[in-house]
Amino acid sequence: MSIAAPPNSRPITDAPAHHVARPRFFIDARHGLGNRLRAIASAAAIAARTGHELVIVWEPDVHCQARFGDLFRHDGAVIGTAFARLFALTGGRLYNYMEVEPGAQRDAPILACAGPGAGPQDVYVRSAYPLVSAHRDWPAERAFLHALVPVDAVRARMRAVPVPAQVSAHVRMASGPGYEHLPHESPAGWSAQGHAEIAAWRARSHARHFMARLDTLVAAGAAETIFLAADLPETYAAFRDRYGARLRFLPRTRFDRSADQLRDALADMLLLGRAERFLGSTWSSFSDMAIRLAPQRPVVEMSGRDF
Repeated sequence: MSIAAPPNSRPITDAPAHHVARPRFFIDARHGLGNRLRAIASAAAIAARTGHELVIVWEPDVHCQARFGDLFRHDGAVIGTAFARLFALTGGRLYNYMEVEPGAQRDAPILACAGPGAGPQDVYVRSAYPLVSAHRDWPAERAFLHALVPVDAVRARMRAVPVPAQVSAHVRMASGPGYEHLPHESPAGWSAQGHAEIAAWRARSHARHFMARLDTLVAAGAAETIFLAADLPETYAAFRDRYGARLRFLPRTRFDRSADQLRDALADMLLLGRAERFLGSTWSSFSDMAIRLAPQRPVVEMSGRDF
């Protein structure tokens, strides 16, 4: 069953007329930038393989205050208001991976019986995670991500940083005890198990672990230039003190989830993948997306696993 767009949303009938007749696949992407992009990429591949039109539902919230159009130039359909409850009333196929919400079932198989020949039916998926489906297609997900065009403001930020560097590092520390007062780090956003796992992995991605690995690479002549992306100002200060002229980074004054900061974050995400070697933070969707957006896959090492 098809439904109309919710009130005060961008009309999805702006797409060409020959697309309107296709069933739609609404992906209501949640949480931060990396989480959202992973969910959308998997949805895009599933939609293509099952004959659906992809519709991105991107609602700004405490995790991501930017609109999709603040970050990307995109010709496809985008809605700025989530409407899962309204969609459920239509009898359409609703999937909810947000495990802290009533009735949610994370990792439920999406369109398990669907294919190009299946009857037309709109689908709505609410998720902060990659979708589980037999219709997932890694090459198609990569193609979708690499076809996204950052807005001019993001591209200008990227041009301000010399690339490539020999090594890039994404240091994700601001989570767990000491940071739970921040709205986007509140335990309410995850299950108790999920929040405990995040806190454990953040401890393993402390800056000192990255520095120990970088010191070894510097001594071996394999880190003459280092690009850093981090979520705390003190991390940048420590790296500047230790690595001096070797260090490259995108200067910033804000460490929040504002639209302007998210443009910095997207530039960082893209710049990280330009290095020959990438040191990432395990259990970070941001690190994961930096790898997936890289033009050519770098040598990858992950905190708590490889160093």
